[in-house]
Amino acid sequence: MSASLNSGGGTWDHRRMSAMRNSLRAVCLLALLAGTARADDVAQLTPSPSDNSAPGDSPAPVSFRGNVLFELRSGIGELDARARAEAVQTRLVRALAGADPSAPLRIVEREDSSDIYAGEQLIASVTTSDAAPLGRTRAQLAADYRTVLQGAIATEMRERSARGLLIAAIQALTASVVLALLLWLLGRGYNGVRSAIRGWLERMIGRARKDRGLATNVLEDIVVAATRSALFIAIVAAIFVYVEFCLSRFPWTRAAGLRLGAAAISALRTVGDAIFAYVPNIFVIALIVVVVRYLLKIVRAAFIRVATGRIRFASFYPEWAQPTYSIVRFALLAIGAVMIFPYLPGAGSEGFRSVSVFVGVLLSLGAASAVANVIAGLVVTYMRPFQVGDRVKIADTIGDVVAKDLFVVRVRTIKNVEITVPNALVLANHIVNFSATAAAEGLILHTTVTIGYDVDWRKVHAALLDAARRVESLLDDPAPYVLQTALNDFYVSYELNAYTREPARMAQIYSELHAHIQDCCNEAGIEIMSPHYSAIRDGNASAIPTQYLPQNYAAPAFQFFAAPSASATGTRSTSSAPSGT
Repeated sequence: MSASLNSGGGTWDHRRMSAMRNSLRAVCLLALLAGTARADDVAQLTPSPSDNSAPGDSPAPVSFRGNVLFELRSGIGELDARARAEAVQTRLVRALAGADPSAPLRIVEREDSSDIYAGEQLIASVTTSDAAPLGRTRAQLAADYRTVLQGAIATEMRERSARGLLIAAIQALTASVVLALLLWLLGRGYNGVRSAIRGWLERMIGRARKDRGLATNVLEDIVVAATRSALFIAIVAAIFVYVEFCLSRFPWTRAAGLRLGAAAISALRTVGDAIFAYVPNIFVIALIVVVVRYLLKIVRAAFIRVATGRIRFASFYPEWAQPTYSIVRFALLAIGAVMIFPYLPGAGSEGFRSVSVFVGVLLSLGAASAVANVIAGLVVTYMRPFQVGDRVKIADTIGDVVAKDLFVVRVRTIKNVEITVPNALVLANHIVNFSATAAAEGLILHTTVTIGYDVDWRKVHAALLDAARRVESLLDDPAPYVLQTALNDFYVSYELNAYTREPARMAQIYSELHAHIQDCCNEAGIEIMSPHYSAIRDGNASAIPTQYLPQNYAAPAFQFFAAPSASATGTRSTSSAPSGT
């Protein structure tokens, strides 16, 4: 006799009561995330072919209220096995709606079938083709089917009775109370666990936070988030088991409840099988990660020695060690990622490939500027136009380089403003490095003054050189020098050039130099002002400060000159002016 047939008859009620107790116990204990809820009943939803079935048979289960009663293995006339099973299920429902569904079923023997009737309603027909694969006669199989159908009808009538519905309602109400109590306990427990976690973190790493500057806030947020996720899963599981339990209490909703439980068990089984099947891949991924990690350690140690000068290579500068290590590190990580990719869950699925292509397109469109900055950063690094600490001018920005990486260069100006310049902009503009040769040859600082033609140029040279010698940050060797850069309409342009090895103090040096130029020119009696003004300054005092002028200095008076006489010009003079006032 098939195992599916043994589910009927006298064991039907016993199994149903056992399943009810198991489901109620699952509600109280969360049922291991709904994995054990009504396991016996749910297992019947996926029947397996009998061991005695002939090859090529396709059994069609006959189900009622979510439970498989028996299987049909052959067709009759134009109806195949599946159509026969659906017809039996429809007739059974009609029989329950008849006048006296509690009347015993009867078997009517015919020439080619044994028909099972409920009153005048045909329920099922059993043929020799149904019985032969099971090793039974047609009459025996019909009797077995009648027993199973009679048990199902009896159970249905009992559960539809007032007493059965009252028991089901009490069970559902009890489950509701248990669910409410469980949710309340989970809420209280979550608050207690969160407080305990906060106290534990404060006790365990409070000292580390003070000694090393570590903060417990991040760890606390991570643990609290994990606890909140566990609480959410527990609440969802409890509600899921509650719904499945309540649906399975009533005959009209039992099938939905059993399907819900079957879906949960199928999902858990699928996840469990996937996890166990994925264990070998985890070992492969772990091996790749370990190998890449130790390779990175070896490469990092080697480049640290290159950066510190303990290992030297011809034509390889120590400052290249860090960017080269970054390139090698990226290459190793990329190779590791490519090796790990085929072992990721779902790596071969169409969905995973579609997501990979979508992410790749997004990165290609959105990372164009970032990639340009990285490439420009590599070019700038190996060009070596400047080093960290150099005083540079990039486009319109002048300052000291405080940091550089694959993406940006950070420059701090003399106003203590930090400017971030993308590497692509650095590469696209000319770079002026004031510190490149300052230490060895000195940086030439220069400034220009304009003096009128009425002042001897030798006197101007002496004053400017004297001003340069008074600035401590300017070098005496090489000596400063003066260039006359232009002979303009009203004045001469004098350019003072002086050497320094302190390019970081350019602004202060220029300020001191200009101050000393003013002092030296004043001491030499040289006015630094517009020759245009000097040419028409009649009657105005000198622009040199008073302390540099003679004690008896007086502002010149306005001057008037007489016109030439008539005898000298050949004309008669009509007026004359005094020679001066």
